[in-house]
Amino acid sequence: MKNFQITIYGSTQAEIHPDIKRIAESIDYQTYDIEQMLEPLPRTPDVILCYPPNDEISSLELAQTLRSVYPETPLFFIAQDKKTFDKKRLIKNGFTQAFLLPWEKSDLVRAMNNEAICSMLPELRDYKAIKVADLQPGVVLDFALKVYLPRSNKLLHFSHEGDPISDEKFEKLKESNLNTLFVKKDEVEKFRAYTAKVLKDLMKPGALSETDKQDKLETCVRDLISDMFIEDNKENTFSASQSLLSEVKEIIEILVEDSNKDISGKVSNLINQEQNFYLHLSNVSTYAGLFAMVLGLPNAPEVALAGLLHDIGKINLPPEIADIPEAELNPTAKEAFKKHPEFSIDIIKLRRIMLPDAAIKAILQHHEAVNGTGYPKGLSGPKICKEARVLAIANAFDNLTSIHPGKYALTPRQALLHLLDENMTKSMELDLDMLKKLKDLFIK
Repeated sequence: MKNFQITIYGSTQAEIHPDIKRIAESIDYQTYDIEQMLEPLPRTPDVILCYPPNDEISSLELAQTLRSVYPETPLFFIAQDKKTFDKKRLIKNGFTQAFLLPWEKSDLVRAMNNEAICSMLPELRDYKAIKVADLQPGVVLDFALKVYLPRSNKLLHFSHEGDPISDEKFEKLKESNLNTLFVKKDEVEKFRAYTAKVLKDLMKPGALSETDKQDKLETCVRDLISDMFIEDNKENTFSASQSLLSEVKEIIEILVEDSNKDISGKVSNLINQEQNFYLHLSNVSTYAGLFAMVLGLPNAPEVALAGLLHDIGKINLPPEIADIPEAELNPTAKEAFKKHPEFSIDIIKLRRIMLPDAAIKAILQHHEAVNGTGYPKGLSGPKICKEARVLAIANAFDNLTSIHPGKYALTPRQALLHLLDENMTKSMELDLDMLKKLKDLFIK
């Protein structure tokens, strides 16, 4: 097995989060010295982490210097001051990705784990993940597909070029909770031509495939939240707020597009993914919008809008508790954590984003409980708006159907049965009538 090598600039061993240290077998610490940085290291790192440089070197100069020496190596910028963090600008300067710690620690760990996998399985870098939902059984494909097995870290043949995918193979994917396959990057255009023809045959010319929707959605959500991190008042203009609002609307359109035609299928495409901040926001937004449709709420896009922004207030939590699960917080920290719905509204107001009243209420109340034990106001029963009750279910549903370290992700059926049982016999925090209606749709 290849030794996974990380090189870290601008930080010391004592300052690195233990979760990062656990990923790498070897970590090399370097200082910011331009002359030394221009000399290649004895072994090319698998990943380079750059912590904020001193005043003598800019982030642009840093990225250009390292990129000239290591053109193919993933280059991650690690920021720790949200007041000066600008993700889009850092990526534009040449970094592969930028992370704000501790708030985006799980996203950084996920990215590092992916690079560790690719270091042991270099072949994976030549492939692009595609959604199984974009494929149809029995149709002959002019490109080959592979399936990735994480437990054995192997990329195996799933279908060869010129072969149709049988119903039996699709059923095995479903049984294994696998909703992703891999196509070689030089055959992606063949895959896109295939999906374009399928969508045209379905009378949806110009529509996006589920794979392209996911790619665009991830970019849109990251850009949106990155803009919201910026606290510079010069950036908080009416023009900037309108641009943000346009981004939000575009994301919501992607999330709920054509969802009313196959809601259970849409949900199945999203489950069983590794949890992170951005994916949680987009998933909860999608589930909230879909569940609102099922439950007959007239403003499903507004509920989806609330889902997209419901947790952005966590960026205003004290850094020392930002990456600690709620259940593990001490009483003092938990009181601070309970303010994050109000912090979300504070950020929305700071960015001058005009939201419908229903979306504002849903964001504020998404942690209120039907039995009155929730927060921040301790509301109960009908005092909690319907939109917030739907959002609370979507939030819990995503937590149960996403992958967490040491836990299995539940299927939609298992998740809804679990929530129904919990709220009938124990917690009684979620709306039982809503859960029963959702169960009837997704468990038939």
